[in-house]
Amino acid sequence: QPHRNKRQKPTHHRKQRDMKTLTKAFNTATVQKGDLFKVELEANPTTGYLWDVKLKAGKAQLVSEEYTSSAPAGSMVIGGGGVTSFVFKAEEAGEIEIVAEYARPWEKNAKPAASHKFSVKSI
Repeated sequence: QPHRNKRQKPTHHRKQRDMKTLTKAFNTATVQKGDLFKVELEANPTTGYLWDVKLKAGKAQLVSEEYTSSAPAGSMVIGGGGVTSFVFKAEEAGEIEIVAEYARPWEKNAKPAASHKFSVKSI
């Protein structure tokens, strides 16, 4: 019989089992360097308020931003809320700090309607 090499080919992208999700209630997490993590915030864009998310410390890259309405599919709900999800990639080991402020972009000097801080430890 021919000799079979049982060694696996190296994989370039490590599969991530569960993406950590942070919310205003659960605002800390620990992730592996290179992992994706998500920040979910309740939002209602029809009010003119949007989440402004800023990286305050550490190295993380914003990968995607998506708004999902909580209204049932096909319904004609006007003014309904939903969730804005921000997916980040932890680029280096260390402490990552993210601040999110809920404000109207055109109101330059107004205090945000809400503000949340998220802490992620990348190992």
